[in-house]
Amino acid sequence: MGDTQSLLPNSAEPALIFLDSSFKPVSYNQEAVRVLAYSELDKNGKALFKVIEDKVRQLFSSSDFPDRPAPSFQSGKRCYSVRLLALTASGPSPAHPAHALLLERSDCTSIDFSSALNLFRLTPRERETLEFLIQGMTSKEIASHMGVSPHTVKAFLRLVMSKMQVSTRSGIIGKLIAHHR
Repeated sequence: MGDTQSLLPNSAEPALIFLDSSFKPVSYNQEAVRVLAYSELDKNGKALFKVIEDKVRQLFSSSDFPDRPAPSFQSGKRCYSVRLLALTASGPSPAHPAHALLLERSDCTSIDFSSALNLFRLTPRERETLEFLIQGMTSKEIASHMGVSPHTVKAFLRLVMSKMQVSTRSGIIGKLIAHHR
């Protein structure tokens, strides 16, 4: 384990961090080291415990702490989703982990289109329709989620196309991506 490369396997193993009752790290696996401290490894490929502790604290920096950690974050070019799991202690010792923090690789392709949507002055229902369209849903699927008929969805999409000055669904997506750049 002397070189840093041995800490960087190309695996899908989730990063796992055990936290005490005050949400401080107690222990973690090598994938957690790779995800949270990949750029701050020392010469021996070992991360300083303080680096891991600081990164975990950053995940809980929202006002909802400790109820909700950050839902996702980026490490290098990869994105990770965060789940906090409560553990049941088998003994009275406070050194036992009280929580597990699971970091799983997720899709980085989501783009915040809110500024583009504001530019085209879309109504809330038009925005909702577009959010489902961006997820790749058909008119029938969108209608089911919105509680309307597929014809109503098509009407919303025609209004959106008119406002965005495009003539197809793919034109809508293309215009959003072009505006995002």
